[in-house]
Amino acid sequence: MTQARHYTYRATHKAIRHLLFSASHQVGVTDFADDGVTAETLETIDALIFVLWEHRSREDASIHPLLESRAPGVTARCEEEHEEDEALSAEIEQLVAQIRSAIGDQRVALGIRLHEQLNAYIGIYLGHLYREETELQQALWDNFTEEELLAMSRELVATIPPDRRGYLLKVMCSSCGPDDIAPILGGIKANAPPEIAQRALQLAEENLPPSIWAKVQSRIG
Repeated sequence: MTQARHYTYRATHKAIRHLLFSASHQVGVTDFADDGVTAETLETIDALIFVLWEHRSREDASIHPLLESRAPGVTARCEEEHEEDEALSAEIEQLVAQIRSAIGDQRVALGIRLHEQLNAYIGIYLGHLYREETELQQALWDNFTEEELLAMSRELVATIPPDRRGYLLKVMCSSCGPDDIAPILGGIKANAPPEIAQRALQLAEENLPPSIWAKVQSRIG
């Protein structure tokens, strides 16, 4: 039987896609003439852009240098795409700032523009995620052992500030099936301090559908 390979990107990218699609839907149904609804939507976009910045920064600091050390040049295209992503997300942030200071028909018009620009950005970003999941994932498999890949993932998680881990775990629970979330929770249970592991499992139970939580429980013990 062939041993399952460790997927460096899969669970995180599922969470990112969930955030992207949810934000697109929320902007699409927002009444930008309504102050309260508009404020909530713009906060969602702020949170999305921050998550994408965090994700990009961790890859640049943790994964790309290790890949380059064994396969020079393999991350060049993704590095360029990260620079493009930074510029495009900055444009979204600028548009959000304009909406916050606008009123009336001008704000409604800017809301329409936000929907168009956000979805154009998402279209570009989805291609980037796919290239990481295929080209870079294959390069990781070709140049690192399973033990090294697992260690790489653990070290990357360790760079996430504690106050952000709970939020990201909630998003993963909303985005992943048992095959993805069980290894993550199993690793937390095995390696984290008991109080942190207990809190993570409690968050998972609260945010996973009962049918998936039952499967996860059976797998992690």
